[in-house]
Amino acid sequence: MNRYYAMMVNLTNRPCLVIGGGRVAERKILSLLKANAKVKLISPVITPLLETLVQENRISWEKRGYKRQDVKGYSIIVVATDQKELNQQIYQEIDHQYQWVNIVDDPELSTFIVPAMIDRGHLQIAVSTSGSSPGLAKKIRQELEKQYGVEYEEYTTFLAEMREWILQQGLTNEERKNLFEYLLEPDFLCRIEKGESKDLLILKIKETIKENINKERELLS
Repeated sequence: MNRYYAMMVNLTNRPCLVIGGGRVAERKILSLLKANAKVKLISPVITPLLETLVQENRISWEKRGYKRQDVKGYSIIVVATDQKELNQQIYQEIDHQYQWVNIVDDPELSTFIVPAMIDRGHLQIAVSTSGSSPGLAKKIRQELEKQYGVEYEEYTTFLAEMREWILQQGLTNEERKNLFEYLLEPDFLCRIEKGESKDLLILKIKETIKENINKERELLS
């Protein structure tokens, strides 16, 4: 059993190929679209949802079976067919020096696998057992979903906007570090969890930070 190296990949506008048009392909394509990938789909038949994505020009589709030259030009390839011989053929025809392939439900024929994911806005938590037990990965993901609830979507957006603002304030490294640690205080997450507006909270925190910075600079002058 292989042990995998965990990494986060920027797929924005990168061409990705999906072969197969069933429910599994559907899930894989939706994940790729979340990452802003440019998805091409090859399959004689596709699900109604995938047809909708085609009509909305969110993915491109070639209504046919797989051909050998199809894999050229793609760094990420997802094979979601239920034909074992075809999956093996595609695996053999890929340039493994430059291309990454996920053969759905066959980690031994895959050069990358997709972990169980928790998606909370900017927060993404991946759980993997290196393909040894997808069931355990799913169980742990469900436990973590309870611990990191939907409030983290708003909270991580709050942190991202505050970080961008702090980096523009001309502060020292030590001042920035202290502010970043300050924003991780439990109070901010609790306030968002209780329904306080993220935008209003940001305005209040900015005012507080500006006042403190001005006071410190006055003391040093």
